[in-house]
Amino acid sequence: MTISNYLCHVVGEQPQQVARFHPSTVKRIKAFALAIHIPVLMWAVTGYVIASQIFQLNAVQSGVVAFFCAGLIYLVERLVLATPKAWYVNLARVLIGFVIAVLGASTVDLVIFDREVTQQLLQTGEERLRAEHDQLADAQTQRIAQKKADWEKAQEAANCEANGTCGSKLRSVGPVYRELARQANLLRTDYTDAQNQLTQLAAQKAQAIEQFRAAPEVLEKAGLLARVEALHEYTRSNMAAFVAWLMFFALVLFFELMVVLSKLVFGETVDDELDRIR
Repeated sequence: MTISNYLCHVVGEQPQQVARFHPSTVKRIKAFALAIHIPVLMWAVTGYVIASQIFQLNAVQSGVVAFFCAGLIYLVERLVLATPKAWYVNLARVLIGFVIAVLGASTVDLVIFDREVTQQLLQTGEERLRAEHDQLADAQTQRIAQKKADWEKAQEAANCEANGTCGSKLRSVGPVYRELARQANLLRTDYTDAQNQLTQLAAQKAQAIEQFRAAPEVLEKAGLLARVEALHEYTRSNMAAFVAWLMFFALVLFFELMVVLSKLVFGETVDDELDRIR
């Protein structure tokens, strides 16, 4: 069985030496070489997209990030292939591969579900903005109620003084009544001002929401973890989206574990037995 020099170099084997291997060994090397391309290419693409779209890097910087991610994953996968077969080595290999696969699947999901993540970020940002303004409006409503109660109490005291049922017990509009009436008018002014402030808060809320929709800063400030959280919030609120995300996640996870699975599936070949005998 023949194999190209490129595939030999990918897994770190010399083409002259591979040419003398048994066909079963050549078949295994070819499978390893093909499998190692899958996670490397996926990390290169996702690294470039995340660097350019999320971190707003230029094309050159994004290319450097993509090259670094692909190179790092390639070295890790080469290390996985080079480790001998033993139960503890297999366990460590599976754990390392699973961690890399989960990270890779999560980043790929952000690329696949970019529109859903953007929609959830906008919705969450608008809800947070509404909640902040509603909190201010609720506090202002409580102040209005208190100012109204104070005004009504002062006005009642002035009326009581005027008809002589309380206070000085003299039915008149003398200086005592005028002072009480002045205080009631001040409290009424405060109450009216508080109502005007509530109206201004409602206008400010509408203006803030309109500005947010026109130029949402939450998309520029959202980092990797914020986008992952937004994706999970979106899938939690939508069962169909959750099923779709779960299937994509499992598929990408399987692709990321391709090297580990290939290492575990292929057993010893004739050349391995000869090396052990030697």
